[in-house]
Amino acid sequence: MKERRYGGNFTDEWYTPLHSVEKMLEVFPPKEGDTILCPFDTEASNFVKTLKERGFNVIYGIRDFMTKDYEFDYLITNPPYSNKDEVIARCVELGKPSVLVLPIDVLGGVKRHEIYSNTNVGVFVPTRRIAFISEDGGQSKGVAHHSIFIKLNGDENTIQFECAS
Repeated sequence: MKERRYGGNFTDEWYTPLHSVEKMLEVFPPKEGDTILCPFDTEASNFVKTLKERGFNVIYGIRDFMTKDYEFDYLITNPPYSNKDEVIARCVELGKPSVLVLPIDVLGGVKRHEIYSNTNVGVFVPTRRIAFISEDGGQSKGVAHHSIFIKLNGDENTIQFECAS
């Protein structure tokens, strides 16, 4: 995601629009009754709000996701892109179905291929680029990269392309 400067620091804090959350849940749905982990999300997140509306038990706002284990059945989130490789590796290590929105270039790379070789990977490629939402509520303009939805620890290796409408 595009980094923004706040108070001399860069941030990659961008939020996933509702239509993308709904599409992710349609393409890679959790099972009824699953406890869902949204480790990088707040109560205001479209992931958290949508999942709660659908009756799921949602755990969110996890600050120690990378080092502490939690009881959950399914993970879905838009992780910080600045540490995406560590998040991917952690999700594979946990072995639970994990759905992430990430830049399409996460499919490449020697290190990532080693990580992916330890799990099944499902990929959904949206037709259009996602206009993420900034901390102040504005949408990103001229998105520089194409995002994908990637499911780690799924039932099989798949790739799906959204048909343009």
